[in-house]
Amino acid sequence: MKVYAIDTLAEPKNSPFREYAGLYANDTVWKFIVAPKCEGFMGIPRENTWKIQNFYIDKPLAPVPNFFHIGAGAFVCDEKSREIAGEAMEMSGEFLPIRIDGKKGEYWIYNITNCINVVDLKKSKWRKFGPGPDDRMMEQPAFFASRFGEETLFKIPEDRATIMYCSEFTGDHDDGEFKAVVERHKLTGLKFEPIWTDEK
Repeated sequence: MKVYAIDTLAEPKNSPFREYAGLYANDTVWKFIVAPKCEGFMGIPRENTWKIQNFYIDKPLAPVPNFFHIGAGAFVCDEKSREIAGEAMEMSGEFLPIRIDGKKGEYWIYNITNCINVVDLKKSKWRKFGPGPDDRMMEQPAFFASRFGEETLFKIPEDRATIMYCSEFTGDHDDGEFKAVVERHKLTGLKFEPIWTDEK
């Protein structure tokens, strides 16, 4: 088994641009997103209180990806990526509709709500930042492979659910694993950073 951190700042291939077009919004949108008790997208469901928000593309000449970077521990997906990778995504989170100025079609912020207890605290690497026993930050998580279910997208409470992860058991897109499906269909905008494996 392997675990990857999901990075939304992938570099486009065969392009003079060093990054894909990203999404931005005004302060009112961000105040709504980081409202009290929500703090962005930190493993907390937002579907019941969500209102459609407006975003805009910051660099309109840059390549437009299937998955947009917005920061805040989430990403935006287009219709194609939801259709292709939606099954894996639906098991682990929710789709919150948004509008993108000047773009036709439907777009959603994908919010991972599958925040699970899978971290091996003893084998994980930590960095101290104060004198107290809890004054530490996780630098490198280690995991209990036996605690994972079918969902391949997840977050963990040990990093305040700010990082998006995906697990890989077979690496076969036919098994519906998110990373394998994204790579098989060449969906753009994401890269996967390996952070842990239980292989010797």
